[in-house]
Amino acid sequence: MKRIEAVVSRARLERAFAALKELDLGGITYFESKGMGEIPRQKVHSGRGTGTFTLEFNINSTIVVVVSDSMVNKVVDKILESTSSGVKGEGKIFVSSIDDVVDVGTKKRGEAAL
Repeated sequence: MKRIEAVVSRARLERAFAALKELDLGGITYFESKGMGEIPRQKVHSGRGTGTFTLEFNINSTIVVVVSDSMVNKVVDKILESTSSGVKGEGKIFVSSIDDVVDVGTKKRGEAAL
């Protein structure tokens, strides 16, 4: 089993969800995240709009999904297709191994818990 974490632009989160729904995954977790990378940080107006400042971090979303080994390339490809415009610094996808999974409700273990 593999854990896939994808840090993507918050603006492209809905596209990623729609693409991943096509794969009929057991579940998806996401959360808002902040970070610094190659993409310039956003400038925002302050107070009454008289001044601007640059945010310290970019606001992103991180998608987390655990899948069987055979699904990794399909999931990564769907995320790339739905979120990438080809600009360096748009995000990252991390793939790591998972030793075990336990479904809290059913108490199933391993891939049966996915």
